[in-house]
Amino acid sequence: MVNPKKKRQIIHERTLDVSKTGDERTNDFNLIGEKIPPLSTIRTQLRNIESLLNRTITTPIRTEFDRLRIALNLEQYGELVGFKEWGLENVSNPTAPPSYKEDKELKAEQNEPRIFINPFIEEDTNEYDISDLPDIADYDDTFNPLVSEEAESVIESENEANEGDELDILHDRKVKRRIRYDDYKGVIGLNNMFICNGYFVVDLTGKWQADTGVLGSLHRDNIRDALEKVLEMHIVNFDVKEFLNYAQVFLCDVCVDISLDSKAQVLRYIDGISSFFPIATNRFSIGKYGRHGLTLKPLAKTSGYSFAIYSKGQELDYSIKRRTRATQYTEIIENVGTELAERTLRLEVKLFKMKNIRTALNVSSPEKGVVRLIDVLDSTAPVMLMMFELFSGNPNELRDRLDWLKTTVIAPEGLTLSEIFIAERFVELLKENNFSLVLTKSHIRTEYGDVSDTELESFNSLANSRRNILNFLVYRKPKSITIMLDVLAKLNAYYSTGMEGNND
Repeated sequence: MVNPKKKRQIIHERTLDVSKTGDERTNDFNLIGEKIPPLSTIRTQLRNIESLLNRTITTPIRTEFDRLRIALNLEQYGELVGFKEWGLENVSNPTAPPSYKEDKELKAEQNEPRIFINPFIEEDTNEYDISDLPDIADYDDTFNPLVSEEAESVIESENEANEGDELDILHDRKVKRRIRYDDYKGVIGLNNMFICNGYFVVDLTGKWQADTGVLGSLHRDNIRDALEKVLEMHIVNFDVKEFLNYAQVFLCDVCVDISLDSKAQVLRYIDGISSFFPIATNRFSIGKYGRHGLTLKPLAKTSGYSFAIYSKGQELDYSIKRRTRATQYTEIIENVGTELAERTLRLEVKLFKMKNIRTALNVSSPEKGVVRLIDVLDSTAPVMLMMFELFSGNPNELRDRLDWLKTTVIAPEGLTLSEIFIAERFVELLKENNFSLVLTKSHIRTEYGDVSDTELESFNSLANSRRNILNFLVYRKPKSITIMLDVLAKLNAYYSTGMEGNND
């Protein structure tokens, strides 16, 4: 029989995951108890909550995106938009972005003479340049034609690229072409550009629109300019107006930038918000994002979204020894943009399945498997506020717990502090069990085997753990409560007035 402690350790090891930067997940949460708040602080927090609840959310000016994977069905709309291409190359797997290594291999296969490549301008997949790293696994496995069973079989069975100038790119679904590495390596904000399975796809990030003092984002007010910049590469051509009428979206990253006073304040806000994240552990995989950020991703395999909070400054690179996309981005935004990035808190929701895009952005679809670009750009859904609801970033929940704490502080002789003690002990157990509510509940049952179901429920069942952690936060993490309320106030202002900050 397996020792219960050993069994828990095995479960613990299986539940660990690794972030893109190699950090162990769930290791960066700020749950160290602080000084108990005075009554004046509690009253101030309650007033701030009432202000939030009384503010009416109106329609914002626009929704901003840090990434849009835009596609055009060439067979249906290629002729209507006047689509032409003359700068793509034949490859066996165009959905993967160009790389220095692959480019070198392709040229060797073509018996081209070797040319000197300056190592300081090689493509570099800087692990912290997270917004520019495409993830092919993000494709919608239900609706995205690029990874349908048909497309996968085509890619697997056809190892040789299509050749010749006779290819009918508008009607031949076997055409597989992609931007050349030499054209790709020198641009910022372009993840990929290719033709596959009958679709032309251009994958852009907000950096595509970066400029001096402008961090860059994509939205309905600059999408025409963004597409014009694509045409200026002289690789493809199409009528931008018509393209916008017929283009669709395979995935998108919604973003909101919150400008704070300093880089140090950004890090404090991330720490403060991190106190709330373990509340959602029973439904989400929670981990680090980049050097000092946080990410939530649903545990359900059918889910197609994630939520990240990080410092925009982590995407900068000042290296003089090598030239990467991060250093190029830093040069583009210049000193004024660098200063802004360092004090910017980035909130980002990645939507990589069409059903999640429709739900989050509240858009309908004229046909199955299609989410129109114009509908995505026109969406004004308060996506970030919906995300904060996932881990108790809800004014009503916070007011309920603060009202309880206010009563406890004013008349402690009339109340028991057992709820506070329960919360503090539960947080200790939560940390011991990798911030997992499921493991914590199992731990209690295993270590305290004689505990009845009623006692366990009273102590802290899974259903009540969210409330008890909130008890701990309002009682022993008042700074985290203040930070959360300030972020919610800034988001409310964003969705009420249009823009809290401006990326363009």
